[in-house]
Order: sequence, then structure tokens, then C-alpha cells
Amino acid sequence: MKTFILTADYELFLGGNTGTAEKCMVQPLYKLSGLLDINDSKMTVFWDILHYYRLIELGTTYPELSNDRLLIEKQISYLISKGHDIQLHLHPHWLEAEYKGNEWKFKYDRFDIHALSEEENPDNIYTILGCITKSKQLMEKVIRQYKPGYKVEIFRAGGYLIEPFIKLKKALKFNNIYIDSSVLPGMSEKNSYFFYNFRNYPQENYYRFRNSPSDISAEGRFIEIPVATLRIPVIRNIIFTLIRSLKYRNLEKGRMGTGSAETMNNSKKSMVKKIITLLTKPKMALLTTDGNFAERFNYMYRKAGDNSTMILHPKLLNSHTLNILKEKLQNNDLKFISIKDFLNDRK
Repeated sequence: MKTFILTADYELFLGGNTGTAEKCMVQPLYKLSGLLDINDSKMTVFWDILHYYRLIELGTTYPELSNDRLLIEKQISYLISKGHDIQLHLHPHWLEAEYKGNEWKFKYDRFDIHALSEEENPDNIYTILGCITKSKQLMEKVIRQYKPGYKVEIFRAGGYLIEPFIKLKKALKFNNIYIDSSVLPGMSEKNSYFFYNFRNYPQENYYRFRNSPSDISAEGRFIEIPVATLRIPVIRNIIFTLIRSLKYRNLEKGRMGTGSAETMNNSKKSMVKKIITLLTKPKMALLTTDGNFAERFNYMYRKAGDNSTMILHPKLLNSHTLNILKEKLQNNDLKFISIKDFLNDRK
């Protein structure tokens, strides 16, 4: 049996078709939690708390948003009762989100938390310090109704935009948050709205750092728990591409989430470039069920080491990926633990 750290980003889709809280967050997470009960597995849920913050602000005007808030609160209480770990996930674009015609309308000027003011004002949510401080306070206020004394101590940046870490360091220290899980070793992304590059970051499942998770420092106060990434060789990736196109053409149609996975990426590769990349370059892939299928996930399961951190998004779960997890859990091939479980075991 292998042990993976399971993390779930609890959030809606970006873009014009966000889906609903019930269909994209609540229902799939209940299904996932039910599967974890099979062998008493646990997970860390990274709650997109600024979505909830906006639900509170607009709930009196739009009763359906109050209903969303109540569904989320009920689920958070349930997850806490089952021993799961709830931690901080921030997408600051929610601060300016508008609700019109039963749809969310977004601006992305503040999608990156670094775009917030650097003024050291913990009471102003439009500053880096204030956003992290007030978000942590709100999350703890909710959770402490069900588990007194609960502390939010772990952070995952929206869009994985943890760098430059030095701009977030003081705010995290102010809030006693010294654990991060935002790094995707070996991966990079660039589009019109944000950019990250983790190509030369440590390929470890746990390490300490001081001013940037790019550099291991044994004496560093901060801890990085990176999401596991795997290098898939060219031939293997070609095989998986063929399996995906021939066997799983309708995989996305079975997704539980009702929205669409808009990436905000305006520069699309030509088909020729995609083919050249497929035929010449190994692929770096996340350890995840998102968009995955049995043959590819089983390969990643075999290659990933114990205590690797897996990521998934409830909105992207479907019957196929749920069945993959169900089989692994029923056979005791796989046990999931939360980040807190992992860290407690190291003490």
C-alpha cells in the first residue's frame, strides 16, 4: 500500500461559466469524502475563502448566494467532523467579482495576490497583509463553530502564484502560517494574466526554505510541501495520447462540475507545434485525477513515491476518476493522509 498526501482545491471554475457551488464544490466533495471513508483516508481541503467572503457580502441582495453559503458551511462542518483538514486558498479576483443575471462576472487585475497593495495594514483586505489576515480570521471563525481552537496554518496560492515569495513572507509570518503547498516542481505556465516557473525547483516531497521555495535551507522557518510532478517519457506520452483519443473521447462529458475550465490563456499552440512537442519532449504532469484516466493514473501511481502530494479539484471529478480512487481504496492499494497528518508523523 502506498500513502499519498491528498489535497483538494475547493473552488468554482474561472471565466464566464463558473458552475454552481452545489454542483462544482459541494456534491463532488461529498462523494470524494464518502470514498475516503472506505479505509479512513483523510485530505487537506484548500478552501477558496474569498468566494465565501463575497457570498456573505452579497447574500442579502441575492438570496441564492445565501443558500450557497449555507451549503458550504454545512459541508465544512461535516468535513471537520470526519477529521479532514481545511486550509487557506486565496483567489483575490473574488474581491471585485460582481453577480449579475445569476452569473459571476470577473476582473483579473487582482488575480495574483502580489497585485494587492504592499501597505502594512492588516485591516484592509485589498492589501497583501490584510487579505491573508482577514481571510484566515474568517476561515477560523467559521471552523471554530465546529472545532474550537482550530488554526489555519497552511497556504496554497491561487494559480500557484507563490513567487516572489518575499512579498508574501511578512504577511504569512504575521499570521503564523509557515507551511506552503503551491509549488509544482519542473512545471511552468505563462498567459495574459499570470506567470509561474518552477522548472528548477527542488524535486522533494518536503523541505525547508527561507526567502523562496526555490532554495532549500535546512534552517529555514518555512516548509514547502510541493504538489508531486512526474516526468512522462516521449514514447509513453504518445501511447497515453492515443489511449485518451481512442478510448476516452467522452471523458470530460462525465465531469460532475457544471462549469467550464477556462484557462485565461489567449495564446493557443498550433496543431503542428503540439505534434512536434508530443513527438520530441517528455511531459511534466501533476499527480492528479483531474482530466486523467485509469491507464495514465495507474502509471503515475506506480512511479510516485510514498508521501507524494496529490492534487485534485472536486469540480473536475467524474464517474471514471471516482471509480479509479474507489478501486485503489477498496483494495488498500492506496491510503490518503492530510498535510497535517504528514507533518504530525514527522514529529
